[in-house]
Amino acid sequence: MSEAKKQVGKVIVLGARLSFASLFEMNRQKQDDGTVRETWKANLLIPKTELKGMIGKFEGKRMPLQQALKLAGAEAKEKKWGSEAKWPKLKPDRTYFRDGDLENWDGYAGCFYISANAQPADRPGVLTNRKDAEGKWIPAHPGGMAAPYSGCYVNATLIVWCQDNEHGKRLNAQVKNVQFVRDGEAFGAGVSDPNEDFDDDDSGSAGDFGDDDGDSDDMI
Repeated sequence: MSEAKKQVGKVIVLGARLSFASLFEMNRQKQDDGTVRETWKANLLIPKTELKGMIGKFEGKRMPLQQALKLAGAEAKEKKWGSEAKWPKLKPDRTYFRDGDLENWDGYAGCFYISANAQPADRPGVLTNRKDAEGKWIPAHPGGMAAPYSGCYVNATLIVWCQDNEHGKRLNAQVKNVQFVRDGEAFGAGVSDPNEDFDDDDSGSAGDFGDDDGDSDDMI
């Protein structure tokens, strides 16, 4: 089977919540040596209580997500290291599938999360949940309709791969495609609705609470 038809470790995650998304502009992270590392990035949140019920796809077949991830990882490890007896034991921080309870980030408590990246030359596809007249998924644009954002729910294509170099042995995930599925509460400060913030009485002139003598002792 050709590489165009078969990518080792390919798995599709369905209905995960997107976090730390850098899909339209690359994430820039300063390294210890002063250089800046640029990557495309997407974290996928999976509530621990929902993991067993979530669905994924491996080799085009729908199955429990946990099973799909294990199969993709096993395929990648076999390609890199051979039979299972030769696979190295990887600590939790050396894999792409991590425990959100160990992080201090908003929304991560009670969740597992997938950390997926891509190099600058491998920009992932970013898609809406709508199709064009030819039946193809419509690409998403920043701020456009059905464009993925941190906090929404997405489908994501990942390539699970093994790293074995001077930086150590790891099981990584490369993000290939991200598709908007449905809205969710956006991470970070939400938009404040002025129609809820201000009453009719608030639109009057200042000075309703006595004379302003400019005394600095009255300042908050």
